[in-house]
Amino acid sequence: MTGDIVGRVLKTEPDCEVVALLDRDELLEAIRDHQPSLVVLGLQDAEVGPGLDRLFKEHPEIPVLAVTPEGRRACLFREPLVDGLLAALRES
Repeated sequence: MTGDIVGRVLKTEPDCEVVALLDRDELLEAIRDHQPSLVVLGLQDAEVGPGLDRLFKEHPEIPVLAVTPEGRRACLFREPLVDGLLAALRES
């Protein structure tokens, strides 16, 4: 549901192409095929498994917007922790 809302908002942007996936296992292949400038993920309960770990390791240059199932919270992962830790702490 949240993914649909985010997808509809992004589709209205003129320079934005939305590729929707139903199967998270297809994510890395879709990233290789489409070379996105942003990945938006809907988070599930207790989901920080190896799939996301691989995404961050293999594509650290791609920002990842993670949205909670109810759509009330989101987190934008923009850069490796080493590069952005002090800046993030200063912004808090």
